[in-house]
Amino acid sequence: MSNTRPTRTVRLLIINPNSSSSMTDALRPMVHSLGYPNVEYSFFTSPTPGVPSINSPADAAKSAEVCLPHILPLIPNHDAFLVACYSQHPLVAMLRSECTKLQSGATGGEQGARKYVNGIFEASVTTSLSLILEEQSFGIVSTGKVWEKALTQAVYRFVGTGERGFDKYIGCETTGLNATELHDLPSDEVRAKMTAATKRLLHRGEQGEARTVQAICLGCAGMVGLDEAVRQACIEVLGDERGRRVSIVDGVKAGVGSLLSLVVGGF
Repeated sequence: MSNTRPTRTVRLLIINPNSSSSMTDALRPMVHSLGYPNVEYSFFTSPTPGVPSINSPADAAKSAEVCLPHILPLIPNHDAFLVACYSQHPLVAMLRSECTKLQSGATGGEQGARKYVNGIFEASVTTSLSLILEEQSFGIVSTGKVWEKALTQAVYRFVGTGERGFDKYIGCETTGLNATELHDLPSDEVRAKMTAATKRLLHRGEQGEARTVQAICLGCAGMVGLDEAVRQACIEVLGDERGRRVSIVDGVKAGVGSLLSLVVGGF
């Protein structure tokens, strides 16, 4: 008798909560290139009028309000949901609540199968923590300056330390660009800003008693393909050997992997 577990297709919905279809289009080839078997990907872009670029926590809240009614009818047809906005996006908690209702039969129908929700912010933080040693840290390179404080507070809330901080998190440095500018501006300009922000983050870990930065999160779904600029900055600051050992964490990749693990593992 074979001990091989039967396989089934996992239906994963990747949600872009802003209304920029070009950002969704940029995610498609990267997600498909991951090569996971038995996965059916679907993509959702916020309807218009929506939020074209989520540049603050307030924008994230507005985008959740716009998107949720359009996603609710899609829940029964998918096994897992990834919110592809690098923030502590309200849509993650909203969808988890709706999936729990559906599973329990609280919506008036029959009890449904377990469904899973994650955000690229949450996935990147948990992945980073699994990659670093006790004496090391991780940080985030993001877009507009507002995210330096917002994402730092989000990390503290997520790991449960509140205002006390978290010594494995070195901080957030930003490029000064918004999500759409990552695609619209000349690539050389974008790479230069990514490199500069990464270097500032790495220098935090080289000062005094600060922990060495060993993992860097790409703090925007629109940073697909910009990991090379981050890697180059690591090499320039830390040298070739150390620079190549730094883990660069793409939240979309981390999110897809985490959700598939949850579905297949039946957690």
